[in-house]
Formats: sequence, structure tokens, C-alpha cells
Amino acid sequence: MALTEEIIDALVEKYIKPDSILAFGTSNDAEVFLKKIALKLQDPEHHLENVSIVPTSSHIATILSSVHIPIADINAREIDVAVEFVDLVDHHFNYIKRDSLSLVRDKMIAQSAAEMIAIVEEKNFVKRLAGVIPFEIAIFGWKRSLVQLEALGKAKLRMKGGQPYKTETNHYIIDVEVDEIYSLEDLEFESKNIPGVLEAGLFIGYADRILAHGKSGLKVKSRMDYSKQDDEDTVEMTEGLLTL
Repeated sequence: MALTEEIIDALVEKYIKPDSILAFGTSNDAEVFLKKIALKLQDPEHHLENVSIVPTSSHIATILSSVHIPIADINAREIDVAVEFVDLVDHHFNYIKRDSLSLVRDKMIAQSAAEMIAIVEEKNFVKRLAGVIPFEIAIFGWKRSLVQLEALGKAKLRMKGGQPYKTETNHYIIDVEVDEIYSLEDLEFESKNIPGVLEAGLFIGYADRILAHGKSGLKVKSRMDYSKQDDEDTVEMTEGLLTL
């Protein structure tokens, strides 16, 4: 299920406030979402004055300039809300992100935000994380990094157009197939002990809310509520209107 205009309206109304600083993780989905958000920010009916956005990629910076949305500096003030599109989320709100222009920047955004919102397809809200995990690595000595990452699972260099894929921060990505992650902390620790590995697409404990979208609508899962009683609020489509 795509994020419809109605759902985006509800997200803007509930989570984006005047005088706030926003950030979006680097991904193709984030850029599409940002363009739609920009229209809402410019609509006087939403009353969202003085909202600025931290550009995490050159593409996002270009979009912000084209729609005349103020650009914020991550060094100047805390990010109020960060939005990330992710591939898998577990019931402890840990997640894997594969579509990234820079895992280094994504991790910095996630760590800096007062509230971190991860958006995922409902079918990908799972009990345990597994599958492909990307690692951003230095280009220098990348083959050595790949060999060492093989200890975690089948590893391969990410390619695009017949060439190694380069991140916004001018690094390579190695994708590692992990059968089943028995300890997220151990996996991250082991990967960070490899000198050429700069960051992992494994985000442990960063998400405050999960927005899981599917055929039944949008389920909003709060870390605080979920840890207490596996509670969830649901955004449902009713005669073309969203109820929260």
C-alpha cells in the first residue's frame, strides 16, 4: 500500500509542528515523500510556519531549494522529528535499512532526533530481523573488508550500472546475507571491529514510533505503549477520510 495523500495529511497534522526542525533519512522513498510534505508545509491551511529541514543528501538539498523550504544545520539545533523509510522492523523497534545514500548520515540523523519515526510495510514488522544487512565501508582496502564481513554471512559488493555503488559520502556498500540474527549487539560489535567498516544498516534502539502501512490502513506503534502491552493505534480509511 502506498502512502496516500490522506495518510500524509494525517502524518503532517499529528507529527509536524510549527517552529520545528525535521530530517529525512537518505533514500529514494524519502525524496518522493519530501516532495509531498513540501506541498503541505506551503499550504496556509496547515499553519506550519518556520519549519526547516536538514538536508541529508544533495538530492534533498536540491528539492528544498526548489520548493523554497528553509535548510537547517544539524550542528545548530537538535532535530525535532526524523522520518526514515526502512525495510524490516522487529518488535523491539530495531530496524534494517537497505535503500540508503549514506548509512553514516542516516545513523547520525537517527541519533540526533528527539523523535525518530520509522515507516515500514506492515508485512515487514517481524519478530526477528534477518536477511540482507548493508555495511558502508571505506573504498581503500574494500576487498579486505569484504573478506572479513564474510564471517557474518555471504557478502557482496553493491553494484549500480556495472560499477561499484558509491554513497553520498564517497564510500562503498557491502551487502551481507544473515540467516538469523541471534544477537543484534554482537553483530554490530563484530562489524565495527573491522577497520574498514564505517557504519551498518542495522539500527538498534533508535525508533520511537513505527508507522506500519498495509491493506488495513496505517498502524502507529509507540515504543512506550508497545513495551507495556503491545498496544497500537490505527489510522483507518473510512469513506475516504482518515480517523486517528
